[in-house]
Amino acid sequence: MNKVTAAVCSLAFIILSGCSSMPSSKQIAANNCNQAMSKEESVTLDLIEQQVTEKQYYSALAYLEKAPDSSPRVLRLRAEAQRNTGLLTEAYASYRNLSLSCMAAYGHAGMAKILATRGDIPQAHQQMLKARRLAPSNADIRNDYGFILLAHKEFKAAQREFMTALQLQPGHPVAIRNMVMSLILDGDGRTALRMAKNNGIPSSEFRELLSQANSFKQPTIAGNNIVKRGTAL
Repeated sequence: MNKVTAAVCSLAFIILSGCSSMPSSKQIAANNCNQAMSKEESVTLDLIEQQVTEKQYYSALAYLEKAPDSSPRVLRLRAEAQRNTGLLTEAYASYRNLSLSCMAAYGHAGMAKILATRGDIPQAHQQMLKARRLAPSNADIRNDYGFILLAHKEFKAAQREFMTALQLQPGHPVAIRNMVMSLILDGDGRTALRMAKNNGIPSSEFRELLSQANSFKQPTIAGNNIVKRGTAL
Protein backbone atom coordinates (compact mmCIF):
# COMPACT_ATOMS: atom_id res chain seq x y z
CA MET A 1 0.00 0.00 0.00
CA ASN A 2 1.57 3.33 -1.06
CA LYS A 3 1.61 6.51 1.02
CA VAL A 4 -1.22 8.16 -0.92
CA THR A 5 -3.49 5.16 -0.46
CA ALA A 6 -2.60 4.94 3.23
CA ALA A 7 -3.40 8.63 3.73
CA VAL A 8 -6.77 8.27 2.01
CA CYS A 9 -7.58 5.15 4.01
CA SER A 10 -6.62 6.74 7.31
CA LEU A 11 -8.83 9.78 6.63
CA ALA A 12 -11.74 7.61 5.54
CA PHE A 13 -11.30 5.39 8.58
CA ILE A 14 -11.98 8.38 10.80
CA ILE A 15 -15.20 9.02 8.87
CA LEU A 16 -16.47 5.49 8.33
CA SER A 17 -15.23 3.42 11.24
CA GLY A 18 -17.43 2.60 14.18
CA CYS A 19 -15.49 5.29 16.03
CA SER A 20 -17.01 4.83 19.45
CA SER A 21 -17.21 1.06 19.85
CA MET A 22 -18.93 1.83 23.12
CA PRO A 23 -20.26 -1.20 25.00
CA SER A 24 -23.85 -1.66 26.06
CA SER A 25 -24.98 -1.23 29.66
CA LYS A 26 -24.86 -5.00 30.17
CA GLN A 27 -21.32 -5.12 28.81
CA ILE A 28 -20.33 -2.24 31.08
CA ALA A 29 -21.48 -4.18 34.12
CA ALA A 30 -19.56 -7.27 33.04
CA ASN A 31 -16.46 -5.31 32.06
CA ASN A 32 -15.77 -3.98 35.54
CA CYS A 33 -13.87 -7.27 36.01
CA ASN A 34 -15.93 -7.98 39.11
CA GLN A 35 -14.15 -5.18 40.95
CA ALA A 36 -15.86 -3.86 44.06
CA MET A 37 -17.11 -0.33 43.53
CA SER A 38 -18.82 2.10 45.86
CA LYS A 39 -22.14 3.66 44.93
CA GLU A 40 -20.44 7.05 44.59
CA GLU A 41 -17.81 5.65 42.21
CA SER A 42 -20.48 3.92 40.14
CA VAL A 43 -22.54 7.11 39.84
CA THR A 44 -19.44 9.09 38.83
CA LEU A 45 -18.49 6.59 36.14
CA ASP A 46 -22.06 6.55 34.83
CA LEU A 47 -21.85 10.34 34.51
CA ILE A 48 -18.53 10.13 32.66
CA GLU A 49 -19.96 7.40 30.42
CA GLN A 50 -22.80 9.72 29.49
CA GLN A 51 -20.39 12.55 28.75
CA VAL A 52 -18.32 10.37 26.42
CA THR A 53 -21.47 9.14 24.69
CA GLU A 54 -22.55 12.76 24.20
CA LYS A 55 -19.06 13.68 22.91
CA GLN A 56 -18.30 15.88 25.91
CA TYR A 57 -14.75 14.60 25.92
CA TYR A 58 -13.01 17.49 27.66
CA SER A 59 -15.34 17.46 30.65
CA ALA A 60 -15.03 13.68 30.78
CA LEU A 61 -11.24 14.01 31.05
CA ALA A 62 -11.66 16.52 33.87
CA TYR A 63 -13.74 14.07 35.91
CA LEU A 64 -11.39 11.22 35.04
CA GLU A 65 -8.42 12.98 36.66
CA LYS A 66 -9.53 11.67 40.06
CA ALA A 67 -10.79 8.30 38.86
CA PRO A 68 -8.91 5.11 39.86
CA ASP A 69 -6.44 4.04 37.16
CA SER A 70 -6.89 0.37 38.05
CA SER A 71 -10.44 0.20 36.70
CA PRO A 72 -10.72 -1.14 33.12
CA ARG A 73 -13.84 0.95 32.63
CA VAL A 74 -11.90 4.08 33.60
CA LEU A 75 -9.10 3.11 31.21
CA ARG A 76 -11.59 2.73 28.35
CA LEU A 77 -13.34 6.02 29.04
CA ARG A 78 -10.03 7.86 29.40
CA ALA A 79 -8.69 6.34 26.18
CA GLU A 80 -11.82 7.31 24.24
CA ALA A 81 -11.73 10.86 25.59
CA GLN A 82 -8.00 11.21 24.91
CA ARG A 83 -8.34 9.92 21.35
CA ASN A 84 -11.20 12.27 20.57
CA THR A 85 -9.34 15.32 21.93
CA GLY A 86 -6.23 14.65 19.86
CA LEU A 87 -4.11 13.14 22.65
CA LEU A 88 -3.19 10.18 20.48
CA THR A 89 0.04 9.20 22.24
CA GLU A 90 -1.67 9.19 25.63
CA ALA A 91 -4.70 7.40 24.18
CA TYR A 92 -2.52 4.69 22.64
CA ALA A 93 -0.89 4.06 26.02
CA SER A 94 -4.32 3.85 27.68
CA TYR A 95 -5.59 1.43 25.03
CA ARG A 96 -2.44 -0.67 25.42
CA ASN A 97 -3.07 -0.94 29.17
CA LEU A 98 -6.71 -1.74 28.44
CA SER A 99 -5.61 -4.58 26.15
CA LEU A 100 -4.09 -6.27 29.20
CA SER A 101 -7.38 -6.19 31.11
CA CYS A 102 -10.70 -8.01 30.87
CA MET A 103 -11.62 -5.42 28.21
CA ALA A 104 -8.79 -6.48 25.91
CA ALA A 105 -10.88 -6.35 22.73
CA TYR A 106 -11.61 -2.64 23.22
CA GLY A 107 -7.92 -2.03 23.86
CA HIS A 108 -6.81 -3.67 20.62
CA ALA A 109 -9.61 -1.96 18.67
CA GLY A 110 -8.59 1.42 20.05
CA MET A 111 -4.93 0.90 19.16
CA ALA A 112 -6.03 -0.11 15.66
CA LYS A 113 -7.97 3.13 15.20
CA ILE A 114 -4.99 5.25 16.20
CA LEU A 115 -2.65 3.26 13.96
CA ALA A 116 -5.10 3.68 11.07
CA THR A 117 -5.31 7.46 11.54
CA ARG A 118 -1.50 7.51 11.41
CA GLY A 119 -1.59 5.62 8.12
CA ASP A 120 -0.14 2.38 9.51
CA ILE A 121 -2.83 0.16 7.99
CA PRO A 122 -0.88 -3.16 8.26
CA GLN A 123 -0.42 -2.78 12.02
CA ALA A 124 -3.99 -1.52 12.38
CA HIS A 125 -5.10 -4.72 10.65
CA GLN A 126 -3.20 -6.87 13.14
CA GLN A 127 -4.65 -5.07 16.15
CA MET A 128 -8.21 -5.11 14.81
CA LEU A 129 -7.91 -8.80 13.99
CA LYS A 130 -6.99 -9.44 17.64
CA ALA A 131 -10.04 -7.44 18.71
CA ARG A 132 -12.27 -9.40 16.35
CA ARG A 133 -11.02 -12.72 17.71
CA LEU A 134 -11.61 -11.59 21.28
CA ALA A 135 -15.09 -10.15 20.63
CA PRO A 136 -16.55 -11.87 17.53
CA SER A 137 -20.12 -10.82 18.37
CA ASN A 138 -19.37 -7.10 18.80
CA ALA A 139 -20.99 -5.26 15.89
CA ASP A 140 -18.74 -2.18 16.11
CA ILE A 141 -15.57 -4.25 16.10
CA ARG A 142 -16.77 -6.37 13.17
CA ASN A 143 -17.58 -3.16 11.27
CA ASP A 144 -14.18 -1.63 12.01
CA TYR A 145 -12.37 -4.81 11.03
CA GLY A 146 -14.36 -4.81 7.80
CA PHE A 147 -13.17 -1.30 7.05
CA ILE A 148 -9.54 -2.38 7.51
CA LEU A 149 -10.19 -5.17 5.00
CA LEU A 150 -11.71 -2.57 2.69
CA ALA A 151 -8.48 -0.57 2.92
CA HIS A 152 -6.64 -3.72 1.82
CA LYS A 153 -9.07 -4.04 -1.13
CA GLU A 154 -10.43 -7.33 0.21
CA PHE A 155 -13.95 -6.32 -0.77
CA LYS A 156 -15.77 -9.65 -0.39
CA ALA A 157 -14.24 -10.31 3.01
CA ALA A 158 -15.11 -6.77 4.08
CA GLN A 159 -18.71 -7.25 2.99
CA ARG A 160 -18.99 -10.38 5.14
CA GLU A 161 -17.86 -8.35 8.15
CA PHE A 162 -20.35 -5.56 7.42
CA MET A 163 -23.20 -8.05 6.95
CA THR A 164 -22.23 -9.73 10.23
CA ALA A 165 -22.30 -6.35 11.97
CA LEU A 166 -25.72 -5.60 10.47
CA GLN A 167 -27.15 -8.92 11.63
CA LEU A 168 -25.64 -8.49 15.10
CA GLN A 169 -27.03 -4.96 15.30
CA PRO A 170 -29.77 -4.39 12.71
CA GLY A 171 -29.74 -0.88 11.31
CA HIS A 172 -26.13 -0.21 12.35
CA PRO A 173 -25.73 3.16 10.57
CA VAL A 174 -21.99 2.95 9.96
CA ALA A 175 -22.01 -0.67 8.78
CA ILE A 176 -24.77 0.12 6.28
CA ARG A 177 -22.73 2.95 4.77
CA ASN A 178 -19.57 0.88 4.73
CA MET A 179 -21.48 -1.91 2.99
CA VAL A 180 -22.66 0.54 0.32
CA MET A 181 -19.13 1.81 -0.16
CA SER A 182 -17.71 -1.72 -0.39
CA LEU A 183 -20.24 -2.59 -3.09
CA ILE A 184 -19.22 0.50 -5.08
CA LEU A 185 -15.56 -0.44 -4.78
CA ASP A 186 -16.37 -4.01 -5.78
CA GLY A 187 -17.99 -2.79 -8.99
CA ASP A 188 -21.59 -3.52 -7.96
CA GLY A 189 -22.95 0.02 -8.18
CA ARG A 190 -26.51 -1.15 -8.87
CA THR A 191 -26.73 -3.12 -5.61
CA ALA A 192 -25.03 -0.26 -3.74
CA LEU A 193 -27.63 2.18 -5.06
CA ARG A 194 -30.50 -0.14 -4.15
CA MET A 195 -29.15 -0.76 -0.64
CA ALA A 196 -28.70 2.96 -0.07
CA LYS A 197 -32.27 3.63 -1.15
CA ASN A 198 -33.70 0.79 0.94
CA ASN A 199 -31.91 2.05 4.05
CA GLY A 200 -32.93 5.67 3.72
CA ILE A 201 -29.57 7.07 2.65
CA PRO A 202 -30.32 10.31 0.75
CA SER A 203 -28.90 10.90 -2.72
CA SER A 204 -26.57 13.63 -1.44
CA GLU A 205 -25.00 11.25 1.07
CA PHE A 206 -24.77 8.50 -1.53
CA ARG A 207 -22.78 10.89 -3.72
CA GLU A 208 -20.46 11.53 -0.77
CA LEU A 209 -19.93 7.78 -0.35
CA LEU A 210 -19.28 7.55 -4.07
CA SER A 211 -16.70 10.31 -3.82
CA GLN A 212 -14.99 8.56 -0.91
CA ALA A 213 -14.95 5.32 -2.86
CA ASN A 214 -13.38 7.11 -5.82
CA SER A 215 -10.73 8.52 -3.48
CA PHE A 216 -9.87 4.96 -2.51
CA LYS A 217 -9.59 4.07 -6.20
CA GLN A 218 -7.74 7.07 -7.60
CA PRO A 219 -4.19 5.99 -6.69
CA THR A 220 -4.61 2.85 -8.80
CA ILE A 221 -7.66 3.44 -11.05
CA ALA A 222 -7.65 7.13 -11.85
CA GLY A 223 -10.96 8.61 -12.99
CA ASN A 224 -12.76 5.30 -13.43
CA ASN A 225 -16.13 5.94 -11.77
CA ILE A 226 -18.27 2.88 -11.10
CA VAL A 227 -21.52 4.79 -10.76
CA LYS A 228 -22.14 8.12 -12.48
CA ARG A 229 -22.18 11.12 -10.19
CA GLY A 230 -25.60 12.56 -9.57
CA THR A 231 -27.46 9.30 -10.04
CA ALA A 232 -30.86 9.81 -8.45
CA LEU A 233 -32.09 7.53 -5.74
